[in-house]
Amino acid sequence: MNFRGYEGNPILTPGEPGSWDDLYVSLCWILEYQDTIYLFYTGSHSTGGSSLGLATSSDGYHFTKYTGNPILTGDHKGYDAFGAGQGGILKEDSLWVLYFNGREIAGYGSGPSFGRATSKLLRGPWTKSEGPVLKTGRRGEWDSDFLSTPVLVKENGSYRMYYTSGENLISFTKIYIGMSTSEDGINWKKYNNPSTQQHPFVDSDPVMFTGKQGEWDQDVIMAGPVLPINSGFEMYYYGSVIHNIIKDSWEAGSIGYATSKDGIYWEKYEKNPVYTVEDDPYYFKMLKKEAIIHDPRILVKDSLYMLYYDYGAGANSAIGMAVANVK
Repeated sequence: MNFRGYEGNPILTPGEPGSWDDLYVSLCWILEYQDTIYLFYTGSHSTGGSSLGLATSSDGYHFTKYTGNPILTGDHKGYDAFGAGQGGILKEDSLWVLYFNGREIAGYGSGPSFGRATSKLLRGPWTKSEGPVLKTGRRGEWDSDFLSTPVLVKENGSYRMYYTSGENLISFTKIYIGMSTSEDGINWKKYNNPSTQQHPFVDSDPVMFTGKQGEWDQDVIMAGPVLPINSGFEMYYYGSVIHNIIKDSWEAGSIGYATSKDGIYWEKYEKNPVYTVEDDPYYFKMLKKEAIIHDPRILVKDSLYMLYYDYGAGANSAIGMAVANVK
């Protein structure tokens, strides 16, 4: 795929000062239903906490925020007391099913659990599960600190959930992609390779690791959209190298491509990355030190692959997109 960055980027930006999403907009999920394109995104407030918002479009380029935003917020108690966001959505008969990240206490980034919510309408109201449906691993395990970016796949009546996790979100090291499976969408079992019996892989294992030293994804990878193809599955995922200069640091993030026959063992494309921040026309307007593209999502529409992503939770906070012709 030869993706071309949209000249009109960004397509979605933070709200006005004092609004619920006035700090960051990031971590989106995209789908089309009845000729309307729905963009779910995580919005953060300058006073703290995050919520899930919705924007709609008829063409995939021009979006209007829903006037009833946010559509999902923290409950001030339980596993999502401080915030909720990062939606991954599936259609189940007459209901929509939403998986989201919950954070119980104040802090940086993603929380340690995923919740589940259902609604008859994409705009809500959403009814949340009383407790998490997936949580981080035990202390010492590879996924003990946080869970992020749920990606849902339904096949033959069962479910897969790909996600991002690691031992320490702040350090930006050893952050991998994991997978869980479920027969009902409520009870989930993490993938566990029985041949690994030592920490940090006693209870579960990643299905994709960071690259080797010197490669473009050597420090961090994050789960992206997983789509069925003739030979199995394809994934567009995020990868980065962390740069450190005079005790300062930033990410140089890009988007890569991988394929798998079974959804467990993945082969990365030898010419990765397939899309970088320099491919986006908005790059030339960004604060360069924080220029990044992050968290890819894919919508297949007509003869196009439409790639959506954010510019990180920093000075460039916004959501952009690119397109490629479908072969």
